[in-house]
Amino acid sequence: MATTALIHDEDRIRYVSGVYQRVLKLDRDVSADDDFFALGGTSLTAMEVIDLIEAEQGRRLPVRNFYQATVVRELAGELDPAADSTGGA
Repeated sequence: MATTALIHDEDRIRYVSGVYQRVLKLDRDVSADDDFFALGGTSLTAMEVIDLIEAEQGRRLPVRNFYQATVVRELAGELDPAADSTGGA
């Protein structure tokens, strides 16, 4: 049986995958190990991802945190409320 934390991790991974897919207008699924820039992302589309996440999730995602976590799984970790990625930016 999956733990609650694992379920939430999987939800965040699916969410970030969907955001990448929407912003980059991809016709294929995005995996947890896909990197934003390897998928064709640019600095401009990175700002779209950050803005979309902030609008939909209601929490600030510092640009620095995004650039340090461009792989889906890593960025999903940044969205973990326990990680509190908003401090000090």
